[in-house]
Amino acid sequence: MKKFRFTAYLILLILLVSCRAYHDSTEITESDLHNHIQYLASDALQGRSPGTTGDVIAGKYLKEQFKKLKIQAVQQEFSFVQSYRRGPENKLVINDREIPASSFTPVAFSKDTMISASAVFAGYGLNVEADSFKWNDYLGLDVKNKWVLVLRGVPDIPDARDLLNMGSDDRDKAMLARDNGAAGIIFVSGFQYDPEDILLEVAAKQAVVDMAAIQVTRPVADILLSSGGLGIREVETAIASGRKPLNLSLQASVSARTDIESVTGKTSNWFAVLEGSAPGLKDEYVVVGAHYDHLGMGGPGSSSRRPDTIAVHNGADDNASGVSAMLEIAEKLRSNQGSLKRSLIFVAFGAEEMGLLGSKYFVNHPPVDLLSISAMVNLDMVGRLDTLKGIQIGGTGTSAEADTLIKLSNAAVGFRLALNQEGSGPSDHSAFYGKNIPVFFITTGAHTDYHTPEDDVDRINFPGMKAVTDFAYRLILSIDREPGKLTFKEAGPRESPAASVRFKVTLGFMPDFSATDVEGVRVDFVSKGKAAERGGIKNGDVITAIDGMAVKNIYDYMYRLSKLSKNQIISVEISRNGKKEVLIIQL
Repeated sequence: MKKFRFTAYLILLILLVSCRAYHDSTEITESDLHNHIQYLASDALQGRSPGTTGDVIAGKYLKEQFKKLKIQAVQQEFSFVQSYRRGPENKLVINDREIPASSFTPVAFSKDTMISASAVFAGYGLNVEADSFKWNDYLGLDVKNKWVLVLRGVPDIPDARDLLNMGSDDRDKAMLARDNGAAGIIFVSGFQYDPEDILLEVAAKQAVVDMAAIQVTRPVADILLSSGGLGIREVETAIASGRKPLNLSLQASVSARTDIESVTGKTSNWFAVLEGSAPGLKDEYVVVGAHYDHLGMGGPGSSSRRPDTIAVHNGADDNASGVSAMLEIAEKLRSNQGSLKRSLIFVAFGAEEMGLLGSKYFVNHPPVDLLSISAMVNLDMVGRLDTLKGIQIGGTGTSAEADTLIKLSNAAVGFRLALNQEGSGPSDHSAFYGKNIPVFFITTGAHTDYHTPEDDVDRINFPGMKAVTDFAYRLILSIDREPGKLTFKEAGPRESPAASVRFKVTLGFMPDFSATDVEGVRVDFVSKGKAAERGGIKNGDVITAIDGMAVKNIYDYMYRLSKLSKNQIISVEISRNGKKEVLIIQL
C-alpha cells in the first residue's frame, strides 16, 4: 500500500510540474483546450472516479490552474457512500444447520439485523392487479414476523409476463413482504431465471429496506422446501404449468445475521472567485460550472454503457471538455477583470456522475448568499460540435432575459441553436434551478462514445470546441453587463425527467437525493400548480409515510408512488420543523 501511494503521488508530482510548463495565452486557444483535456482525460487519472487517486490528482490540477491565474482556489470537501460490501458478521442457520458463506449473501438493500423465525414460501413474491388480471402470492398465507422465501423474476407465463413484470424488481418484492409483516425475505434464482445460480455482488449503492434480505443458492432453498417434499425445480414448474400462484407453510426455522458495510469516500468541489468592480453590482455573482469527475474504470454499477468492460473511461468530452472550457474562460476574464461589473464564481463540481452530489452540496453550503447569484452557466460535454446540429442550450425559459442574451452572444458566429426552456436536466445546473436561480446549460450533445472507453482526446473537435467556448464567454459577458439581476422564471418540472416515464402519477416535487441525515424523503423544491403544492407540501418537508405506509428513503418513495393512480386521494405524513403533520392530497 505504501509503495502504491508513493507511486501515485510521484505521478501527481510529475504531472503537476509538467502542467506548469504550459505557456498559455490569455486568449481562448485550441492548444490550451487540448492541454487541459489531455491532462484530465489521460490514462494516468484512470477516469477520475470520485474518491480515487485520479480524482485527487484532477483536483490538484484545478488548484494549480487557479493559482496560475492568481485567484484563490477553495476546496469544498464532502463525503459520500461509494459502495457497499459484505461485512464479517453474516451468518445463516437453517434447522440448526449452519450454511457456508459461499451459499448465501446479504442483498445490498438489507437491514443489518439478527432474525430468528419460521419460514414460508410465497412463490414469486408478487401482488399484481391490472384490469381483469390478478396475481397474489400472499393470498391466504400468514407471513407476519416470518421469513419469506421467494423466487426472483416472474413465472414463465409468456402472455402474462408484461403484467407480472410490474412487480418483478427484487426491491419491490422486499417492500411488499415488509408491508405484509414479514421479518425477512430470502431470494432464490430459479432455473428459468438464472441457470448458473449466481449470487449477487454487494456493491451497488442502495438505501436500506427496513428488514433483513438475503439471497441463497438453490440447494439451500431446497433445504427449506424439503419439508413439503418439493424443491425449486418442482415449484417453478408447478407455477408455470398451473398458471396460478403457489404458496406454502414450511417446517423450517431460519436464523440469520445480515451485515453490510458501507464504504465511504471523499471528494471535493473546487471553486475560485473573480471579483467584479462595479459599485452596487460587484456583490452579485455569475456562477460558471462544470463537473470534473467521470466513471473511473467502468464496470457494473458505474453507469458505463459497457458495464461488462473494465477499462479506463477517460471522459474527454464528459466532462474534461467542460472543465477545460471553464478554465479558459476564467483565464480570459481574469485578464479583463477590471471591466467586470459582477463577480464570477468558477466551480468544478465533484461526483456529478453519482447524482449531482457536488452541485447539490454547493447550493446547500454556498460560499455566498444564493439570492446574490444572478445566473449559473453550466458547461457539460462541449467538445463534439457538429455544425449541422449546432449547440444545445437548456434553461432558456428560466429567465426573462435569456432569449435576448443568447441571440446577442450568437450574433458573431450564427450557431444553429437547439433551445430547451426547462431548467431541470441531467447535469449540475438542475441544483441551481431548484434554488430559483436562472440557468444556461450549454452542451454539444450526446454521441455514441458517451459513457464508454472511446470518449477520449482523439475524438474531440478542438476548432468546434473553441467556437463553443468563445460563445459561452460572450454569453457570460452579456449576463455581466445586464443593468439588473436576471428575472427568474419557472420553466418545467422540478423533478427527475424520468419520473413521468416510470410512474402513472407524480406529486410534483424534486426530492433531495443527496440527503442522508433524515429518515424519509426531504422535499428539495415544489413545482407550482402540482399536487404537492395544492396539498400543502413545502420545500424542506420530510415525507415519512404515504397512506400510512412508511417512507424511509427515496426508494421507498418511488415504490409507493408506483402504486398510485391519477385522481386518487392519498394521505401524506410529513415532518415539518420537527412536528408531524398529515396532509390530504388529490393526485
